[in-house]
Amino acid sequence: MEEVLENSNQINFNNKKRKKKKNTIILVTIGIFLVIGVVLGVMKYQQNQTEKKNAEYAIILAETTVDMYFEFIISNYLVISYSDIWENAIDLDIDFNDAVNSYKDAVSEKGVFEEREKEKDGLRNNMKLLQNPPTEYMESYIVLKQMYGIYSKMYEQSLSPTGSLVDFNRKTNDLTSQYEQLQEELLITLPADVKELKDRYEKEKNEEVKDDL
Repeated sequence: MEEVLENSNQINFNNKKRKKKKNTIILVTIGIFLVIGVVLGVMKYQQNQTEKKNAEYAIILAETTVDMYFEFIISNYLVISYSDIWENAIDLDIDFNDAVNSYKDAVSEKGVFEEREKEKDGLRNNMKLLQNPPTEYMESYIVLKQMYGIYSKMYEQSLSPTGSLVDFNRKTNDLTSQYEQLQEELLITLPADVKELKDRYEKEKNEEVKDDL
């Protein structure tokens, strides 16, 4: 009788042991799935954040590319106007400074210089935002940074001509040539998503310019 009870107790003990082991396995399995779920969730969140960040970066890169090009063209137009006025003043034997200042006053009254300064500040801020680019945009950013340096020099030229007419024209031509060369290089390096955004924004910008004319 005692042996039967002992066997019965042993069976119950083994059953409890197996049940406990089974429960432990279930809990461990659930824990593993929970950990995997959390890890996958974090990875998905990080991926979404990266994609969101890249999308925002692509928009700023595309808009900065277009805005800088338009601002370079406007600054270049002002510089060429100075050159024409300077050359005409020499031909007419009149004071160059008076002729240029009259032109600058007329342009300033239209708010052109004020608008250029505002746009320059916007481009400067965008270039700060574009620092530390994602890998796929690194090459384009490097080229755009070089373009910004050249645009800045042309912008300074547009504020007031200095030096001799020959040197002024040479510097203008050099800056224009450098910018155009980098512009072509940028178009090659731009990723497909930025190109699409750039083309769309450039079209909108052209429409705005036409409306202003």
